[in-house]
Amino acid sequence: MKILILGLGTNGGGLSAALYFAKRGKDCVRVSDSAPRSAFALVPDQLESLGVECHFSQADPRDDIKWADIVIKNPAVPQSLPQLSLARRIANDFSFLFSSPLIKDIKLIAVTGTKGKSTTVAAVQHGLNELGQEALICGNIGISAFSVLEELEKREREGRKPPLYIVMEMSSWQIHDTYVSLNGFMPRLRLAILTSVYADHLNSYDTMREYYEDKLRLFGTHCEAILVNENDRKFFLEHTFGLKKLVSAFPGYKNPFREKKMELQCAYSALRLLGLERRKVISALSSYKGMPHRIEQVALYKDLMFVNDSAATIAEAVTFTMKNLAPLSTHLICGGTDKNLSGSGMLDALQMATSVTLLDGSFTRNELMPMMKERKMKYSGPFDNMKDAFDAALEQAVKKRKAFKQVQCILLSPGAASFELFKNEFDRGNQFKFLVKRYIAFDSGRESFPLES
Repeated sequence: MKILILGLGTNGGGLSAALYFAKRGKDCVRVSDSAPRSAFALVPDQLESLGVECHFSQADPRDDIKWADIVIKNPAVPQSLPQLSLARRIANDFSFLFSSPLIKDIKLIAVTGTKGKSTTVAAVQHGLNELGQEALICGNIGISAFSVLEELEKREREGRKPPLYIVMEMSSWQIHDTYVSLNGFMPRLRLAILTSVYADHLNSYDTMREYYEDKLRLFGTHCEAILVNENDRKFFLEHTFGLKKLVSAFPGYKNPFREKKMELQCAYSALRLLGLERRKVISALSSYKGMPHRIEQVALYKDLMFVNDSAATIAEAVTFTMKNLAPLSTHLICGGTDKNLSGSGMLDALQMATSVTLLDGSFTRNELMPMMKERKMKYSGPFDNMKDAFDAALEQAVKKRKAFKQVQCILLSPGAASFELFKNEFDRGNQFKFLVKRYIAFDSGRESFPLES
C-alpha cells in the first residue's frame, strides 16, 4: 500500500506516522511537506535510512496525493486544501487507533477544549497511574496515536496486558479530521471532557461557529459520561441534543481544588466520575508536578520565582494563570502573533501584573499596545527577542525584591501565538528556561551552566 504523510510537522506527529508505517515493512511510504528539508534537522536522514521517500519544499502536493492509496493528514494541513479532493482516502492517527481491534477492552477518555486540555490529560493519567490503573496518553499533547497503537501491537506480540485506559487530548482539527475519516463514527468513550470554550483559532476558522462545531463533534450517545466546565454547561446543552443525562459539571462545591490548584479541578472531577475514591484521588493528584510550558515553575532562586506558561496562546489563559499565582507580585512577559482574537481577555491579567514586558508581534501591536495606551498602563518593549524581554522583566523584579523584601514572580504567559519570533510555543518556552538557567548560573558564580533547554 502507498502511504503519504502529508505534513511532517515540527512536533513529532508526522514523524511518528512515518516511522509506524516504515517499521511495518509492507508499505511504500512517502513524506511531503511545504517546508524546506533544512527545517527538520536529521529527521529526513533517519526516515530515508528506513526507506521513506521524502519530498520537501512542496508548495503543490497534488502529484504526491494522486500517488497515494492513503493520505495521513497532519492536523496543521488545512482541510480546505484544494488538492485533498484528489485523495482516494484521507486518514489520521486517531482514525487508525479507533479502527484497531486492540482498543476493544480499553477504556477511552477524550479531552477537548480551548484551554486546560493538556494539563487535564496529564493530571488524569498521573492520577490513574498513581492508583494502579495504568493509562497511556496521546494526541495534541505531543504523542501521536500511532505511538500508542505501536505499543499496543507490541504488547500483543509479547503476550503482555494492554493498559486499562488511554487518555487523549484532541484539538478541534483532530476531532474534525477523525470524524470525517471515520464517516461520522466515534468509538465508545468511557468519558468525554470539555475543559473550556473560548474564542480561538480565527486565523484558521472562518467563524467561531465552525470552531465550536468541530469541538462538539466529540460528544454524543457514544459517550458513557460527559464532563464540562460549569461555566460552559448551558452553552453545551444548547448546542447538543439528548445528552443532558450524561453531563456532569466541574469543579462543583465539594471539589478540594476549587480554590487552589485550579488546574487540577477537572482532573479531580474526572477521576471521581470514573468511580475512584475521594481520599485516594486527592492523594494521587497532590503529587502531580505539572507539565512543561503550562504554569511550569522553572526555578525559585533568591526570592525570584520563574514560571514558564508559554503554552498560554489565548488572552484568557493569561488571566487564568495570573489568578493561579495571586497574590504573588508578578512581572508578566506577554505578546506575540495575532490569531485574529481580541486582547480584552487579558485585561485583568495586565491590571494584576506588577510590571508588563511585551514581546513584539502583530497581536502585541494590534491589540495589547492600543489597549494599554488607552488605559495609560505602563509597559516595557516591545522586544524582538526573548533575551531582551527576559532582561527587562528581570530588572523590574530585582528592583521590586530589593524594595519590598518579598518573592517576585517572573512569568512568561504570552496570550498569543509565537511564529513571528519563534519556531513554536515550545521553542519560546525553552528559550525562556534557558535564560533562567543562565542567569542563575552566572549570578551564583558558576563558571558554566547547563546548555540543554
